[in-house]
Amino acid sequence: MMRWFDAQGGHLERKGISANGKVVDVPLHRHHVTLNIFRVDVGLRYQINSQWGLEANIPYETKTQEATIEEIDPVSQAELEAIKRNRDIHHRNETYTGPTDSDVFIGYSTQGIFMENDFLMGRIGTTIPFGKTEEDPWKLGNAGLEHLHIQFGTGTFNPTADLHYSLPLYKGLGANASIRGKLPFYENSKTYRGSRELTYTAGLNYHLNDWLSFQASYLGFYQSYAYWAGEQDINTGLRFSMASAGASILTPYNIPLSVTLMLPLSQETLYDDSNALLDGVYDENDAFEFGPLVSLTVLYAF
Repeated sequence: MMRWFDAQGGHLERKGISANGKVVDVPLHRHHVTLNIFRVDVGLRYQINSQWGLEANIPYETKTQEATIEEIDPVSQAELEAIKRNRDIHHRNETYTGPTDSDVFIGYSTQGIFMENDFLMGRIGTTIPFGKTEEDPWKLGNAGLEHLHIQFGTGTFNPTADLHYSLPLYKGLGANASIRGKLPFYENSKTYRGSRELTYTAGLNYHLNDWLSFQASYLGFYQSYAYWAGEQDINTGLRFSMASAGASILTPYNIPLSVTLMLPLSQETLYDDSNALLDGVYDENDAFEFGPLVSLTVLYAF
């Protein structure tokens, strides 16, 4: 289970929607959006033999969006109503729920690659497009029609691969590193092609005793642009990093329980808005700035 708190996003805006549904010009203002996410992943692994295994991950998410308006230039009551109508076709105070794209893998693991008791695991697989996808939000927005930028999937099968390596350092102290890539390569039926993604981690773990251990790690993430009908989605494309700290405890019946806190370190969007001036103010894309994340993991073997 994962809880992602208070991701912040928004953009400057000069458009409103009139009472008869037409797109009209209004004074400069900003849409401010907050997103909170709760996610549950059910992971399954079948060990074929000592080295080969099959894995699947089935996620379900709840995404709660809250949108407000920040006035920059003075507005009349009629203009404010037009601004609110336009906000509501872009960002609504709503909660969205549903399954997201799943993963299936075949994995291989081995020990003693570079030294005694080190461990290497590699997996290759694909995402399964179970998540709900949306129609082109840019086309709908330009026409003054209600749309949604939040998606639960890509609508495509995306090749995925990762590597995990760990090694003992001294007594109960160990180090680990991983890299994971996802490579969408075609559009879905709604002209959307998802972002290429690369995730990499490095960390330390310390086993205090047989039932308690601690972990600390660094996570980096790169996401390329996604595309609608071949056009860049400027709300995608970013680099970010996070630091995490956690603990694992072996509960009764040999069921491990892990709690992890992740805090954002940096974030950079790929979209260059330095030339995107709106009434002398630099415009912004709608990419969210990440907040803290808490996760709880339970493992059970049978």
